[in-house]
Amino acid sequence: MKPARSLALAAVTSIVLLAGSAFSANAWDSGGDPPKPAPPVDPGVVAPQSAHPQYRGDNVTIPPGGFGFAHVYCPAGMVPTGGGGQTASTLTFVTDSLPSPSGWMVGVRNTDTSQSNTASAWVVCTAA
Repeated sequence: MKPARSLALAAVTSIVLLAGSAFSANAWDSGGDPPKPAPPVDPGVVAPQSAHPQYRGDNVTIPPGGFGFAHVYCPAGMVPTGGGGQTASTLTFVTDSLPSPSGWMVGVRNTDTSQSNTASAWVVCTAA
């Protein structure tokens, strides 16, 4: 009797958890997300006191429904050790993030079919 009760309780718990995650996913994809704030306008060193400073590249415009690349370079004598990207809209997504020989590059997809959006790349550099 006891094993059957434990099995029934486990089944009910699983159903409740699955139903909760479906609700959470639907709430997440409601489509009414507010726009993201604009990225900082001051490109350059983000962490100047660090042994591995970060640099942010210029904003790149991604056309409606389009794809583009944002790139940022390390200063001379430095090499990239990490990086990433940032978009200015919840409808624009970083699809690729990879090092280049002298910096960092991100691929960006704009799923908004009515307006352009912007993106930028950032890189962490260290002495070569």
